[in-house]
Amino acid sequence: MTLPSPAGERGWKSGDMTDGQGLLQHVFAGLTAFAQQHLTEHRQRQERLAALHDTIEQAVDASEPRIRLVGNYAEKLVDAVETALNYVGRVLQQLPPAVLLDAHAWSQNPQVNAFFATVDDLRTLLSEDPAIRAFFVDHGHMECFALMLMVKRETETFGSVLRGDVLVRDVRRIQVSFSRQRLFFPATSEIQLRTELKQRMLVFLATRALERINELRTRRSALEEQRRQLQAQLRAFRGHAQGLQPLLSTDDADKRRVVALEQRLLQIEEDLVAARKPLNTLDDYLEQIRQVLGQPEIYLQVRPLVMRLTRLGIKLSPDSSEPGEIISLIEFDSMGEQRIGVLVRFENPESSPIMTTASL
Repeated sequence: MTLPSPAGERGWKSGDMTDGQGLLQHVFAGLTAFAQQHLTEHRQRQERLAALHDTIEQAVDASEPRIRLVGNYAEKLVDAVETALNYVGRVLQQLPPAVLLDAHAWSQNPQVNAFFATVDDLRTLLSEDPAIRAFFVDHGHMECFALMLMVKRETETFGSVLRGDVLVRDVRRIQVSFSRQRLFFPATSEIQLRTELKQRMLVFLATRALERINELRTRRSALEEQRRQLQAQLRAFRGHAQGLQPLLSTDDADKRRVVALEQRLLQIEEDLVAARKPLNTLDDYLEQIRQVLGQPEIYLQVRPLVMRLTRLGIKLSPDSSEPGEIISLIEFDSMGEQRIGVLVRFENPESSPIMTTASL
């Protein structure tokens, strides 16, 4: 029997050690890469958290300040806040540059003319708004930028239309008008206005989260009140059973009434368990806020509107040969409430000659 030589034995052990060292180096390299990636992601997340700190705090103040008691509340909100900010940024990109408002623009710009029935309506808006007057007093600035919101109304009318050489009467038409114009967030520049709008829209979404929380609270309170009333009715029926009530009514009728109340109470109890679940803890409150900020398109929708209008505000079809102008607008829709939004700019009406001249 031939025994392995010492050299052969040493050679086998040397190769085994080499393979083991290679494996260890591979594992160590993998662990090192994983640790580096983890540290990089942690550093990036901390940088994001620092950059969004003030915005997160604004959202918390506008919704439910008590969630600050939740550990790492800011870190838990950072993704949702970033999603909301990105959405708001895309919304602002859809807003065209600020439109000049003055008497000359009313006579020459079809869009401004469509917004105001008369030039006096335009003057009234610019001169009587307390916030705008305070802006010019405080800033001494000759020009103001603001967001103008208004309500669009479409009314069915009937009129005459010239089609070729034939005058057609009683043609159904849609007249577009704008009302309830209001100015918001006066600023010294369009950049400042857009920055302010970005923060305001985020706060708006946060307040929608607060409304959502209040709706859940209201539903829970209503169910608790219904449960108390049903429990009181059941106690009354059971009390009557101990007195003279059995002499005045049939047993079957009372039993059916008690069974119906018990079934209703059971359903209320189940609904109450479901209603309490979303707001059991402060973590649940935070989750409600996170859901709203993480899905901003549900709570604030923006739609571009393009219409072709005559000087009298009649909406024209795309193939109409009547003279008209194309009006491009942005419609904001939040929980069923619609407003037309336009960025505007204008000079101080008290010092602007073009706004103090007689009506055109």
